[in-house]
Amino acid sequence: MKKIRLLFLITLLYSSFCGAEAQSTIYEKYAQEAGDALMIYRGRKAMHYSFQFNGTFYWERSEFMKGDVVYNGKKYKDLLLNIDANLQLLMVKHPANALTVVLNPTCLTSFNIGEKQFINRDEGIFEVIRDGKVALLRQITRKFSQNIHLKNGEEIGYYDPDFKENVFHYFKYESTLYCLKDDVLTPIKSGRDILNYFPYHKRQLRVLIRRANISPKRNLEEYCLRVIGYVESTLE
Repeated sequence: MKKIRLLFLITLLYSSFCGAEAQSTIYEKYAQEAGDALMIYRGRKAMHYSFQFNGTFYWERSEFMKGDVVYNGKKYKDLLLNIDANLQLLMVKHPANALTVVLNPTCLTSFNIGEKQFINRDEGIFEVIRDGKVALLRQITRKFSQNIHLKNGEEIGYYDPDFKENVFHYFKYESTLYCLKDDVLTPIKSGRDILNYFPYHKRQLRVLIRRANISPKRNLEEYCLRVIGYVESTLE
């Protein structure tokens, strides 16, 4: 009986050792694949929306694209990135498996996805449309909502090609422009808002707008870019 117990103990210890060795090998492989971005992939697992819904929670599209991240003061390059516009969190996908994590927003400074530049603030994530003394930013939100009379298109803020009429949960799209100066964020929702942002130059700006023949109702972003560019280059 003692020999049987001893044999069982030896087998158990050997199995534990082999298991630990296998786990160590898996971790080493994971760390090797993660490279310098190992700290990035130790983040919290991204939200999995397991219920049915219409629309999308992504900033734009569901595909992850390569980009760079400034996190904890260090720059990490060539990561697979996307944005959860509902939670306003940056998601990072591991290059060798399906693991997707979200970065701690208090440690995230800025990042780019492709050619688009973004900054992270307490108010969420913002795309940098124009940098400078007065920066023009855009924030896209897709807030989780519910409506039993839901209709595709304008009601949710965009057209969903996979819209399901019997599903009442959806992510409502909203895009808002902001001016950022001296760390103060100001929403710009109309042509009047951007003109009021420069109260001492209203007369000159109205002349510019008439000559340029641009309408804030047709393209508010272009309108704001013209106004800010003119103020910074000509009037200040």
